[in-house]
Formats: sequence, C-alpha cells, structure tokens
Amino acid sequence: PTPAGVVPNASWWSDLEVEVSEGLWCREPPPYAAHKPALAQLAPVTDKPRLTSELAKKHASHDNMLIVTYVNYNRLDFVYTLVKHLLSLGNNHFLVGALDEEALRGLQTSSIPAFFMDSGLTTKDYGWGTYNFRQLGLHKVQLVLDLAKTGVDCLTIDADAFILRDPFPYFRQLAEAEVLMSSDHLTPTNGLTDEGLENGQGFHSAFNIGYIFIRARALEFVEQWRDMCFKRKNDWDQVLFANVLRRGSSGVAAPKRLKSMYRLANGSHVRAGVLPISLFASGHTFFVSRLAHLMHTHPYMVHTTFQYGGAQGKRHRLRESMMWEDSDAYYSEPNFLTYEPDLPYGLVYPKGGEVGSDGTQAYSQRMSVEQHFALVHHQLKQMRNAFAIAQELGRILILPRLVCGLDRWWAP
Repeated sequence: PTPAGVVPNASWWSDLEVEVSEGLWCREPPPYAAHKPALAQLAPVTDKPRLTSELAKKHASHDNMLIVTYVNYNRLDFVYTLVKHLLSLGNNHFLVGALDEEALRGLQTSSIPAFFMDSGLTTKDYGWGTYNFRQLGLHKVQLVLDLAKTGVDCLTIDADAFILRDPFPYFRQLAEAEVLMSSDHLTPTNGLTDEGLENGQGFHSAFNIGYIFIRARALEFVEQWRDMCFKRKNDWDQVLFANVLRRGSSGVAAPKRLKSMYRLANGSHVRAGVLPISLFASGHTFFVSRLAHLMHTHPYMVHTTFQYGGAQGKRHRLRESMMWEDSDAYYSEPNFLTYEPDLPYGLVYPKGGEVGSDGTQAYSQRMSVEQHFALVHHQLKQMRNAFAIAQELGRILILPRLVCGLDRWWAP
C-alpha cells in the first residue's frame, strides 16, 4: 500500500506491482505493452496495387470483416505500431492505403498488405483544419465508398486510432447494425459497469469518424455521404457524416441501443449505434478521465484526439501509455538523465479527502484553476532545472510523470 502522505502512482491497467528485477518494482503493465516481434523486411518492389474487390475479400475474415486505414509517409511509424498490435491480437484481416508512393514503398518493404491511393497531398503532417486536412477527408470518404462497393463489412480507422483488443467479436454481437461509430461524447451514458453501446443521449454529441464500422449493405448511405462531401468541399467530412446519417431519422430506438437513422429509398432505415466511449476511447476519455482504467479493463481502441502537439504529441502520449513501438535503440542509447520529482501531497490534493489507490478522488474534490497552476508551476521549475543540468552534462533528459489538476479546454 502507498504510505500516508505519498502521491499514488496511477496505472493504466492495474493496481498491482510486479518485480522487474531483484528489488525493483513497477506497476503491472497492460497486456498491449508486451514485446512484439519486428515486422518482416522484404526486398523493394515497384508495383502500385490498387484497391479491388478481390484484394479486399482476400484479406477479409471468414465472415466478411476487414480493417482498413490509410497513411502518408510522415506517419508510417503509426501504421507500423498499429500493425504490430493487430498481429499480436491474432487479427491479420487488414489493409493499408498509401496516400503517396513513399508510404507505399515503406509498407511493402515492411510486409504490410497495401494498396496505392495516390492522393497528391503532402507527405508531411496535414495539420488539423488545413487545406490538406480537408482534401484528406475527400480521399477518406471516397475510400469508405470504394470499400462498401467491394462487398466487405469494413472498419475504417485513422492511423492514430490504435486497436488494442480484437473488435470483431464485439461487432459480431451487433449483426443488426449497419453503422457503428466512435464519439466525442465525454461521459459514459450507461455508467462504468456496462460495455454495451451508448444510449440515446450519446447520439446528441459529435460522432467521430476516425473509427467507423460500416456494413456493405449501407452502401446507399455511404454514397449520399460521399456526394455531400464532394458538393461541399470546404465542410468537414465528419460533420457531413452526421448530417447525412440523421437525414430522415425516425427517432425510433432499435434493439441493443441501435437507432433507426438515415432513411433509405425503400423506406427502411440504416440502423446505427454509438460505440461506448470508455472502450472505444477518445484522447480525453482514455488519457485524461481514464474511463477504461476506472473500469479495470483495457479498451478496444484509443484515438489520440484532444491533444495539441500534432503528430509528435500523439507519439508521446502513446509512448507514455505503453502503446507505442520504438526501436530498441531508443531506450538503449547512453547518457540519459532522470530525476524523481517533488510532488507535495498538499499541492496534489489541496482539499484533502479520500484518495484511491490509483490516485483518483471524487469529482467533488476537484481543485480550482489557481490550485492547478500552483501544482503545475511547482513541477515546471523542477523541469527547467533538470533541462539546464542535462544541457550542461550533454545528456538526454527523461521526463518524469507529471501531475495536473485540470485538463485544457479545447473549444474557443
């Protein structure tokens, strides 16, 4: 047990500790942190395969499900890590679309089944809300339509939406669903003991299309979404997805918390569901409010949204939560510097009260903005001194665990 007056070290998975070497202990790591073999390296090739029905069906599961993502050269390392997670789960039913030729060659030489999308967009970071970001959305919706036309039931994900549990068994329990999507909703509508879809309240928040499962029989809906995106090229594809999905919605609840939404030409409706935000998590619900941790489980998916450091910020968050796959050299280079931060108990828990073994408190004990800054500034002073010492010694500083009282608000 944590001694009185000591700030507990929060875990992403367990309250238990394991001995990593004689006398050295750490929190029990989550299953997805286990070592993963390197991807097999192949000789360079020159072909540029395109997405076809034959290719999609070749890689689909026995019951016609497939996982697809897309990537440019700048984010190849995201896909390398994502694929390692999928292979460790025993799921090899995936394809990756290469947005540029450099990305295609990287995928092919790393033995990742790929097809060429030839987007003509930058090979660097897109930047949220930029011209390239909007254009990427058009390529994505066209990809979702092309996949629906192949006849496969496809889970299409952004490359930074890591899969940590095989989602196919979850989808098989929802055979009635044509569309399942993640959400930017922040509070679980069914509490922390329910792993089913969000209830009706979840349909009122923004849907997030960084993780969407669409069955081929929803082709008509996807065609309408695609056409709307190409008519309104300056609008966000995610907003248009929600607009079209809600078109003609009956508002009638279907079994398993599905909802009858887009009205098809034959008068029937697309049955859609909002995936549970604790288990198909946004950057906020996993990294900040840590819903899966509070459930003492681990999520099917974590999407690195709600952060402000671009691709590099996403990498660091994934690395910190033990999801990222680095080369051995990243951890074995010499000349590191570490330090143990000073975390006064009174700064972390200024209102006192009961503290869980994982460091959490009741919401009623939350700190004020002034108390948050007092805690953060105390740590920033230590970090500044550590950077100065590292620079003087020519060493690489390894940042410690940082503790905050409040999260940044992302709206204007």
